Amino acid sequence: MTTPKVDLKNKWLAAVLAFLVPGLGHAYQRRRFKAVIYFSCVLGMFFTGMTLGEWKVVYWRWEPGGHRTFGYLAQVLVGLPALPARFQALRYTAPPLDGFGVERRLRLDTIKGSDVDSELDLPFTGRFRYRPDPDSFAPEAGGEFPNEPIINVTGRIRWQQEDGSFTGNFEGNGEDGKPIKLAIAGQPTVSPRVFAHGEITPSMLREEDTMPVRQFSNSLRYVHCDVEEGTRIGEIEGTVERSLVDWFQAPLEDKALEEIHGRLGRRYALAEVITWIAGLLNLLAIWDALEGPAYGYGDEEEMVEDDSVDR
Repeated sequence: MTTPKVDLKNKWLAAVLAFLVPGLGHAYQRRRFKAVIYFSCVLGMFFTGMTLGEWKVVYWRWEPGGHRTFGYLAQVLVGLPALPARFQALRYTAPPLDGFGVERRLRLDTIKGSDVDSELDLPFTGRFRYRPDPDSFAPEAGGEFPNEPIINVTGRIRWQQEDGSFTGNFEGNGEDGKPIKLAIAGQPTVSPRVFAHGEITPSMLREEDTMPVRQFSNSLRYVHCDVEEGTRIGEIEGTVERSLVDWFQAPLEDKALEEIHGRLGRRYALAEVITWIAGLLNLLAIWDALEGPAYGYGDEEEMVEDDSVDR
């Protein structure tokens, strides 16, 4: 007794659905058991790899003569869960060369300019320090300008660009609870909005003779700018928030990859391989939704009647 063939309905639509969401094409064909199997196995493997790699293993970079994410060609077969990487690559903004000293090659993707945000209004956490006041220093006493103390501050920083100049302020409190209000003076330095695993290590405001521990973050952006309060000039350095939609599956820079590989080691490589396998497994699911099960119909040996048999 032969097994009845499955009604594949519109097989091309089923294949597209199977690509977008593993198992969805089979659910459309009412092949519910396979739908559950593919959905669980493919997405289970994919998100296991993402978790092992701290959600930084899926991204798209394609540089002539440089870094190319060939593995993404397998990851993208998972469908919708991996497609944001391609969109993020188009949104990706290169770091300013002067502020971050990043040597870059020209990308094939269309990259927006690396200018500072024309408008920003976000919570800020960091440090503040006045610059030495020349009027309070007596040259005849000799020595160097005394350093002002560094104050930890929290609050809100905002600015906007008008006619090429930046205006804005920082409002918050110092570590002693004293309110602080400072005006933005000059052009701020801020890490790109669309970025993954950017460095936020304090470099300007730190205690002398100390080497800061390098810090990286997805959800935070580095900010530094000059400020003024009346006649006094100072500077603030710290971080503002970066939303999930601005870092999820955004391209990783070489410096970020170096830090991740150094910290996670083989675990990161394993995470990449697991996501590749998930994509290749879904390729089989797409083919199954398109062509159906391999029943063997059409390749049976032709039955030839033997006339010599006595009927």
